[in-house]
Amino acid sequence: MAKQQKSTELEVCVPVAPRKSLFERVAAHLDENDWSYSAYEDKGYFSTSARLRDASVRMIVDVTEQESWDRVLVYSIFPTYVPAYRRSAILEAINRINYTLAFGSIEMDMRDGEIRVRTVVEGTGDLGGPMIERAMVSNLKTTSRYLAALLAIGFGNAAPDAVIELAERGEEAKLQ
Repeated sequence: MAKQQKSTELEVCVPVAPRKSLFERVAAHLDENDWSYSAYEDKGYFSTSARLRDASVRMIVDVTEQESWDRVLVYSIFPTYVPAYRRSAILEAINRINYTLAFGSIEMDMRDGEIRVRTVVEGTGDLGGPMIERAMVSNLKTTSRYLAALLAIGFGNAAPDAVIELAERGEEAKLQ
């Protein structure tokens, strides 16, 4: 008769760190990249600013965390408001730009002429640093590329159909 061996199962407990909230992950990303910001956790957003080639912009990073999905929505808000008499020209220019964009969009509030660039990343898993970075960097690149061209249309004599050409100007080019 064969001897039965006793097997003893050991239960191994590995401590699991609690999952950080999306708000905490965005804050950690901002901290790791030396951003100066204000956090409004009760309202779910961060406010910061960025100095671009042609101007400084206010940046909002809006954070939404649901049970089945997360979203980081980034806005860069232009530093001035388009006067009412130039808003239709800006709308045409924005439409021309948006038609070419693969990621993000530009929009204008018709009530006051505020222009902002919007990018969003959304997912069902953990949105981490690389996705947060993508939303922020893509937003700032789009803002930097089109800000001066849109301001030249809104406040100068530039034509809306020239917006793409204006945006592709060289570093030394003058818009006016």
